[in-house]
Amino acid sequence: AEAEYSICHFQEVGRVAETVIQSSKSFQDKQRVYTILIKALGVENKLEDAIKLSLCALSQLDVHIPSPLPERSVVMSAWTEMTITLEKITDIEFMNFKKMSDSNTIASMKFLHLLTMYTYFSNQEYFPIVLIQSLQLTLRYGICKESCVALASCSFYLCQFHYFKESEHIGRLSIGVLEKLKAQEYLSQVYVCNYGGILCWIRNLKLNLEPLLFGYRMGMKIGDMQHAMLSVSSYIKIGFLSGLNLRKVERDIQKFEKEMIEYN
Repeated sequence: AEAEYSICHFQEVGRVAETVIQSSKSFQDKQRVYTILIKALGVENKLEDAIKLSLCALSQLDVHIPSPLPERSVVMSAWTEMTITLEKITDIEFMNFKKMSDSNTIASMKFLHLLTMYTYFSNQEYFPIVLIQSLQLTLRYGICKESCVALASCSFYLCQFHYFKESEHIGRLSIGVLEKLKAQEYLSQVYVCNYGGILCWIRNLKLNLEPLLFGYRMGMKIGDMQHAMLSVSSYIKIGFLSGLNLRKVERDIQKFEKEMIEYN
């Protein structure tokens, strides 16, 4: 299934994945193929199917996203409580958190990580609930690579409520975890949430251009096209808003468009 995914044979991914799932005796044997199948659905823009399969996988790991969803007031109350909890934890205290070691919890974080992206683009009512679940597991069991994405996404989400102080603190935690765990595969995601999010509100826009460009290059390097494109999209928008020469902006657009076409 992984080989078919790597060469973009997404329909074949489903066929092979079904064979593996049917022949596997335990869910642990199925986890990797579930991940590949969910990613394939995401690439095909079948986001609702990707979300449903992710929720199914999580339920088998005893992590449950409520359905039907609670009232929005209940969700936002839990969100506020989580934000306050994170705000009280200093950078040093958070970096001294133990590393997550339980294999099922780590697997849950990986599925929640996929859900973070898919719910943001397809079903935002679930988005804060997914983040809360990810952050609760992090606070309870320790940090893992996926924790940096959960924190960065939390920081980005807070900007829409103008909670800039809290967003800056949580964004800084995300970069700290990214660096501590050397989670380079998630650098593009963490950078676009921070340098395309909170740091656009609290400092000179031009200071965010180089980090976003680095996030784009890293995303292209490891094959994370989605976040590479989000990074370069933020780079171009911020370049325009910060007063870069319009001819340079136009040349950048043409250059990045060409690179992405060549990559595909």
